[in-house]
Amino acid sequence: MRLLYNVLLVLLSPLVYLVANMNPKLRQGMAERLGRWPKPERIRMPVGTNIWLHSVSVGEVKLLQPLISALRERLPGAKFFTTTITRSGRKMLDHIAQGQEDVIASYFPLADLPWVIARFLNAVKPLVYIATEAEAWPNLQARLKRRGVKSLLVNARIYSSRKPAWKLKLTRMLLQDFDRIVCQSQEFADAFARIGVPREKLIVCGNIKSDIAPEAWPEPQGERFKSQFGWARRRVVTAGSTHPGEEEAILNAFQQLRVANPEWVLALTPRHPERGEEVMALAEKLNLTARLLSRKASGKAPDVVVVDKIGVLLDFYRIADAVILGGTFNPRIGGHNILEPAHLAKPVIIGPHVDSIAEHVLRLRNAGAVVEAAPDELSQALSTLAMDEESRLKIGARARTVARSLAGATACTVRAIIQEMGGAQTGSGP
Repeated sequence: MRLLYNVLLVLLSPLVYLVANMNPKLRQGMAERLGRWPKPERIRMPVGTNIWLHSVSVGEVKLLQPLISALRERLPGAKFFTTTITRSGRKMLDHIAQGQEDVIASYFPLADLPWVIARFLNAVKPLVYIATEAEAWPNLQARLKRRGVKSLLVNARIYSSRKPAWKLKLTRMLLQDFDRIVCQSQEFADAFARIGVPREKLIVCGNIKSDIAPEAWPEPQGERFKSQFGWARRRVVTAGSTHPGEEEAILNAFQQLRVANPEWVLALTPRHPERGEEVMALAEKLNLTARLLSRKASGKAPDVVVVDKIGVLLDFYRIADAVILGGTFNPRIGGHNILEPAHLAKPVIIGPHVDSIAEHVLRLRNAGAVVEAAPDELSQALSTLAMDEESRLKIGARARTVARSLAGATACTVRAIIQEMGGAQTGSGP
């Protein structure tokens, strides 16, 4: 199967280049994606404790910062080569690498093309390769194995139910060259085992996102932040990481909320910031005053701020009196990071689709620390929270307690990485 995969890649490579160059999301950073960096001397790393960490996009890139910090403490002198596929992920990697001599940011090799993979490996010379959550590439994994480079999939998760047998077989093939799979939960470990991953490769450490505990702002700082929108002494709903189809339901619910509660405003944060104009148009259709965060303020205070910038969602969680979690009203997504607002003691409203965060939702539900609502119940859920400050505070406090109880995944993961590195050998094979 792998031979067929490579034959197809070679035959289709001209089409891969053509499609990539026609796609503005892939065209940006194309030289990097091909292993031709503008400053190659910055990328070429001497043989040593070189660690390659890969995350597909923003949600997974957030895991790298605590991992790098913990590995740096245990492995003084280590160098970290970090990659991602998306533009938004690349911006976040630049933020992580800023001012850090031991961290390099790059786009991931284009389409797993074997000659591109070879360029990356020859430049980076990794001692270990670490992918996050669900990323596996056949050529990269095979070449790592041939070079004696250890590879781990960390914060790993898999959904095997209702998937056809051929897809599970393909997944097993993609995972076979990982030396260790560090799972978010026992449920995920069991799912990996069911598709044929050997139990001895599996370890459960928890979700690294549980360890990312943002700090709340003191009230004056929050008020200063709100004042730039004319929101002083206003109540804020922050809708985080939303997707198409969800914004309409949220905006309709918010419009109904304001009938009796005009002091409430909305920070609406699409998962993909480039959709900002599209989302603002939805708000304006409902006669809500809206502005993009990327534009200068003008006129009266907006009812809705559409957050079209990367890296500021946490700030809007910090000023929130209530949070609506995006991805939970879309069956194809299944939710995003619920622990960020939970750590900040915010009452979070979620929809019915929580497959991606099921374990955290279960714990929050059992503690009475989350509000659940179908799309047509969202207005009522918002109104109930708006009129009951005591309930908002209690739900938020319980959520923070649950979030804090889940810590420890990063330390466990780092122990697993270092254990694998003990048997790693650098090399310069094919």
